Order: sequence, then structure tokens, then C-alpha cells
Amino acid sequence: MKRKTVLRGGAMALVLLAGILLIANSKVRSNKKQVLEQKEKIAAKAMDGFPASAESQVTFMNAFEQPYNKWAFRNMGIYSSLMVPRGGAVVNFPRNSTPDFIHDQFNGGNGQSVLDALVADDTDGIIVIKDGVIRYEQYFGDFKQKDLHLWASSTKSLVGVLAGILADKGMLDLDKQVEEYIPEMKGSGFEGLKVQQLLNMVTAIDYSEEYEDLKPGNVNYEYFRRVGMIPAFDLMSMDPKTNDTPRGNMEYLPNIQSDASKNVGEVFEYHSPNVDVIGMIISRVTNQSLEEVIAEHIWQKLGVEHDAQMLADVAFSPIATGGFLTTLRDFARFGYTVLNDGKFNGEQVIPKEFIEDTFNLTTSEYMAGQRSIYRSNTDGAAYDKHFAGYKNFWWIHDPDKQVMTARGVYGQGIYIDKTNNVIIAHFGSAESASNAVRETSKIKMDAFKYIAENLK
Repeated sequence: MKRKTVLRGGAMALVLLAGILLIANSKVRSNKKQVLEQKEKIAAKAMDGFPASAESQVTFMNAFEQPYNKWAFRNMGIYSSLMVPRGGAVVNFPRNSTPDFIHDQFNGGNGQSVLDALVADDTDGIIVIKDGVIRYEQYFGDFKQKDLHLWASSTKSLVGVLAGILADKGMLDLDKQVEEYIPEMKGSGFEGLKVQQLLNMVTAIDYSEEYEDLKPGNVNYEYFRRVGMIPAFDLMSMDPKTNDTPRGNMEYLPNIQSDASKNVGEVFEYHSPNVDVIGMIISRVTNQSLEEVIAEHIWQKLGVEHDAQMLADVAFSPIATGGFLTTLRDFARFGYTVLNDGKFNGEQVIPKEFIEDTFNLTTSEYMAGQRSIYRSNTDGAAYDKHFAGYKNFWWIHDPDKQVMTARGVYGQGIYIDKTNNVIIAHFGSAESASNAVRETSKIKMDAFKYIAENLK
């Protein structure tokens, strides 16, 4: 009798547990639905109404904050911008939509599906291309197929590729020192540095990329005032004929000094001004504005559907470090060209050797990455389990399997896996800037790895 009681009690416990799990799963589904509904509700608030209500208006002061960034990142015309014209016939990818994988759970997702991970990190749009065929394309919220969207720091990878193109043409020597191209850099923290050291961000300059620690008077604060991330109405109204204060980014860069406590080449430190100096060098050796060089050597060769735009600084110079804007499909065309050994539509747009060299981390390049905040502290908020090194303004995940990414704040990026012949292009408008410390961004990267390795 006692034995039967025990069995009944065990069975009842199982029934009770099943009920609890059913309720829990129901709550999870309900919570996910609420998150989706809330995100859609928030997204609808920016620029809501005609005219937009005071609460919903996007301004220079709130353009990088949610919910306003969801509108601002696809309408960056609120900032000064320059046209990057397309050219030639549009080249479309064949399509074979197989979206079932988007509902798969993946390792590192904590029970989430791929779609859950995309939504959680405020993805605006995503395209997955395998073997030259579009396998998935999706837009979220108000972001649409023909909308331009900010690349943010994924622009850095574009500029790195452009440097490789010019080097291949003999117009740029990556082993030359910065001041040989820009004499104004003598006496700055960039003097004596090789172009390649800037491309690898091992320059040991006295600068911080901490977006949460921007204080008036600091070098990084003054830098971001000039690139427009922090409104600088005093600089906008200043007359350069009567005031020699550096208004634009190019004029300000020589003010950045080296950090005496650091050694050049020893540690990878993500410092945006390195890219602006490379942008200046490119303009000097070509005698063209940066957006014109991009158009001539890259954009007009990719069969793109639309003109691009490039944001300009206070002095109306192109922002090399993060100012490019395109549609998602055109973003994917650039990524596919890199994946395809630099070739697009039968033309070698990017030198194959440059792409191979980007994956080929030397021992010193690898160690510089391992000493960075992304690897040296396994308990640190910025620790990145996927990161192996940084070269030519690309994040290298796996040199052997040839996996790397272009990354931009708030969730922009291109994921390239040459072994599996996959490229994933994605735009976002996340709540916080730093992908390195945003947990939802790390989970999304796990989702991309899953897609690349499992898509058949």
C-alpha cells in the first residue's frame, strides 16, 4: 500500500512539474510576444505624426538613442552627407529562399531561436548569401529594402579594402610612415608610425573609445564633436577665415598624441582616429575626396542598385571611420565581393592577395590581439570568444577557417565565412553602442556562426 502511495505521489509530482513547465513555456512565449510588441511600439514613436510630436522628434541630441536611432539610422540626411554615385548595370543575386533555419535553436542561444536572437539585438535587416545565392532576406520594423542605413564602423573595413586596392596599384606603400604622406602629422602621435600599423590599430595613441566616458575637453570628446556624434554648434558656426580652431576632423587629428606608457605594435586598441588618418592619406595620394575614390575603385564596380551616401564632418569632409550609408542589399554586395576573393561579376575589384593577407595573421599581429581587452581578461565585459586578431580594419575570428567580420556600433556588420562560402550582412539599431559588451550582440554572433556552419 505504501509503495502505491509513493508511485501516486511521484506521478502527481510529474503532472505538477509538467504543469509548471507548461505555464513557464507559455510565459516565455508570452514574454517574447510582449518584447516584439513593445519593440514595434517603441519603433513607431520616432517621428510619429505630421508634424511629428515633440516627444517623437529626432534631433541632433537624441539621434543615437532608442527609439530615435531606429528612424535616424535610415534617415541620416539630418547630418551633412556626400553622394557616392553608382555606375553600370545592376547585378542581382539568384534567390532560393529557405527560411526554416531561422527558427532553429543554436549553441549559445540559451534556448532562443536564430530569429529570437535577431529581434533581441534590434536587428533592422539581414541578408544571408551562400554559394552566391540569397537564402534569406528579412526587414524588421519600418526599415525597408530601398532605405539607406548607416554602416557605422563597418565603414572602416571598406576603407581598409580601399587601402589594399591602392597599394596593389602602387599608389600607396603600407610600410611607409604617416608623415611621408601627411607632413602635418609631424609632432603628433602618428609620427613615425607605418601605414600598416594604423590599419591594424596598434598605434599606442593617447585616446579612448569609451562612448560612456565622453567628457568635455577630453581628446575623444573633441574628436567625436568634429565627426558629429556629439553636436558642436559652436564649431558649425565658426568662420575658419577668422578663427584657427580646428573645426573639422582632419584639422584636429594632429592634436592626438602618443601614450608614453604604451609600446607601438604591442596591443590592439580599437581607436577610430586611425581610420581617419588613413582616409586622409588616401585623399592625398589620389588627390580626390575619399567618397570619390570609393565610388571610382569600389562602388561603381559592384553592380549596386542605389547610390550610396557618406556622412561629412563639421568641415564637410567625409567621415572615414563610420560614415557610409547604403541599402542592405548593396551592403551585402560588398561583403560578397570580399568573400569571393575580391571578384565581382568577373572583375577583380579587390586584390585577392590583400584578402589572403588579411586572414594571415603574423605572430606579432596575433599576440597584439590576444593582449587586447577582447582576449586578455576572460571575465571582462568586452571578452570576445570569437576574436583572434585584427588586421586591415577587419575583425579576424578564425584565420584557418577564414572567418572574419566588419563591425559597426549599434549592431551593423558583415559576417564572412570563406570555408562555408557564406556572407551575412545585417543592420541594427540596438539600445547601446558597444557591440563588444552588449550581451545580445554576443548571442547574435553565435547565431551567425550557427547559420554559416549549418546552412545546406
